[in-house]
Amino acid sequence: MNMKILVLFTVMSLILLSCFSAGCVEQTASQTDVLADVISSLHETLTTTADEAAFASRYYAADPTPENGRQALATLYQRTTLTHDLLIADENGIVRAVYPNNIISALGQNLSSYPPNKEIFAGTDVYVSEYMVLENGMEAYLLSVPIKISEEYAGYISLSFDPYRLFGPEEQKVFEKGYNLWVMQMNGVQVFDADVSEAGVDLLTDPDYAMIREMAELVAANPSGETKYVYTADIGTDVVEKTAVWDTLSFGETDWRVVLTSVPAAS
Repeated sequence: MNMKILVLFTVMSLILLSCFSAGCVEQTASQTDVLADVISSLHETLTTTADEAAFASRYYAADPTPENGRQALATLYQRTTLTHDLLIADENGIVRAVYPNNIISALGQNLSSYPPNKEIFAGTDVYVSEYMVLENGMEAYLLSVPIKISEEYAGYISLSFDPYRLFGPEEQKVFEKGYNLWVMQMNGVQVFDADVSEAGVDLLTDPDYAMIREMAELVAANPSGETKYVYTADIGTDVVEKTAVWDTLSFGETDWRVVLTSVPAAS
């Protein structure tokens, strides 16, 4: 009888081991692993967008006319998920083509006092601006790639993108795994949170966020890390403890602190 039990136990152990190896038993990913997947996915999205912009740059360079420029931008607009508005500026910063028509007033404008420029592209093939408020009131980043004709700098293609288009899909994925996602610049400005009213808040200086200032300072000062902090629940007045794990997303000369926090269990 004991031998039969031993054999049965051994068989069941082998079945369970095979099942885990095959993935038929779901294994919960750690907070750090989930964050690593988020960083990888975000970098892939930005890389794909920059690659498409570089293709549009080469397309325009083959026939640098306003008509071909508009076609290059229209194609880029259709092929990328981040893009909001696009423009082509020449080597002097003069806007030569735009898409779509809602920014047609930008045609002919001189943008030479704003980055990017020839000097910036001497050290990189893609540039992401600081978080800014555009003339149309949109809060966005600009991703730009150089245009080269006969290997000489001839301007750039620039596309604006809303950080919610970049980070939003990732927040939806991590929420299903029991986490929240928010993103902060090095200067303390939060550029993404599931609660849109918190976007644009300076976590290092805003008195309404004094409770988490120490944690925000830690995140700003360190490229990666983990800490616990207390925070007032979004609904009600209960103070809850969260675990925050963060890492740095670097792309186009710009860094973001991407923070993953645990969702408190319902009481």
